[in-house]
Amino acid sequence: MSKHAEILHHSQIKQFLYKGALLAQLSLLSITLLFSPVSVANQENAESRTLIVTNSKAWKPFSYLDDDQQPAGILIDYWQQFAKHNNVEIEFLLLDWNDSLEAVRTGKADVHAGLLWSEGREAYLDYTPEIITIDTQMYINRDLIGLDLNDFMLGKHNYKVGVVTGGYEEEFTRNNYPNLQLVSFNNNQKMIDAAFKGEISAFVADLQVGNFYLLTSNQPNAFIGVRNLYSGDLRAAVKEGNKALQDRIIKGQETITTSEKQRILSRWMHINTVYPAYLAPILIVIAVGGAILYIFALRYSVRMKTRELALANEELKKLSETDSLTGLSNRRHFVSEFQQRIEMQGDVCVIVFDIDDFKSINDNYGHQVGDHVIKTVAEAVREKIGSDQLLGRIGGEEFALVMNNQDELRVKEVSHVICDLIRNLDFSDKLPYQVTVSLGCAYYPTAHQDIQLSDADQLMYQAKAQGKDQAVVKNMENSHS
Repeated sequence: MSKHAEILHHSQIKQFLYKGALLAQLSLLSITLLFSPVSVANQENAESRTLIVTNSKAWKPFSYLDDDQQPAGILIDYWQQFAKHNNVEIEFLLLDWNDSLEAVRTGKADVHAGLLWSEGREAYLDYTPEIITIDTQMYINRDLIGLDLNDFMLGKHNYKVGVVTGGYEEEFTRNNYPNLQLVSFNNNQKMIDAAFKGEISAFVADLQVGNFYLLTSNQPNAFIGVRNLYSGDLRAAVKEGNKALQDRIIKGQETITTSEKQRILSRWMHINTVYPAYLAPILIVIAVGGAILYIFALRYSVRMKTRELALANEELKKLSETDSLTGLSNRRHFVSEFQQRIEMQGDVCVIVFDIDDFKSINDNYGHQVGDHVIKTVAEAVREKIGSDQLLGRIGGEEFALVMNNQDELRVKEVSHVICDLIRNLDFSDKLPYQVTVSLGCAYYPTAHQDIQLSDADQLMYQAKAQGKDQAVVKNMENSHS
């Protein structure tokens, strides 16, 4: 082969290899372009359909890890219902309370399952509509029942009070009762365990949470809720500025009906008492030993113990249903009785009234004066309306009244009488000005199960907007027709 032919042969080989490499690159690029959009689209679609929802791992009955370390609770059921209605995947991330807030703040979680609004949280969270209303109470050891509760709240003692780190109850208690000796815990379970061990003498917890932990323990009466501190709405929340996700959650929540929420709550709010296994043998031993005693002495002893037990149970029942400051029904008992009242035949009137500018009274004259005002207002209204009507304290300075079988003229009269009554109370030894209330009265000619406190509550805010110290009364049948 000549030198010229050899050079030509090598040139042809290089051209062939170059064309082959170029063809391979074009084929690879075509395959990438063909399949990459589908893969990316599927990934984005999967991510958009999965929500990471966080909350506490020890906040019974709202959110906790069960014995199998699986998410359980009211909020878990609620978000599972959300997933079902909106065809989305939910992944639960249950942590200590403060860590759950950080998870949303840092983007580790998309949504916080439910929490109260606070000024501090407003800086990094955007909220959605309310899911459920909760009440928060001060629980104290039963051995401390004889203490002056006002002195206790003012911190005139050495008892330690438990709160959950990062919880709204911690923020509220530190701001409103700064002299209490607070001990912080990562979650409610650790706080309750410390209470049973005697490491703390009191704790602040949501009513549903405190009762759930106590009633499912072997010491259900060791601690008693003695003062309602505040009421508020649990709301879901997303990281501040994520408007698209916030709108998506709001739209999804609208698909869950009131009856569905009520069914979820009903599954968790009825707790059966479980008697300890050792109770029966103890009773048998007592019975055998008692048989030896003289029969009349035994009968007398049984009779006295039965009476004491009945009195103790009655006292506990009263404490659980009564607001300790005013002696009126507390919110839980009021709501229970409210449901029965609206199922009665005939007309029904729902009144909500609130002490005007009460925060100013507390801030300028102290909580003792504030408590005195609340107690005096409650006593005056209770004496005026009589014991047949349902009257309760449903919030800090907010009261509610339900009256059955009263005509519209009568309920208007009662509404204005309450305003006049409070306006004329004498607080001159405590305050330099009169105390007044704003009152909303919703009158229903026919009682029915759909009646809510919110109608009267809105009318009460209307009274405040119109200048306070007045009543706004409305026939709800006319307004809904």
